[in-house]
Amino acid sequence: MQEQLEKVRRILSSSRRMVFFGGAGVSTESGVPDFRSQDGLYRQKYAYPPETILSHSFFLSHTEEFFAFYRE
Repeated sequence: MQEQLEKVRRILSSSRRMVFFGGAGVSTESGVPDFRSQDGLYRQKYAYPPETILSHSFFLSHTEEFFAFYRE
């Protein structure tokens, strides 16, 4: 493992630019909870997924919940 880290360090230090593509797969593998899955942070706190809460129809039918989401 130490040799692999040293190799990465050499490559990065000799590079002019670097790009990292990350996302939910990277963070969840690291133990960071996601937002949208069945056990995600949004589901733990809200009865609706955020894309529903952010919709115009939700605003019209659940105005208080819509604004509560934005206040947080």
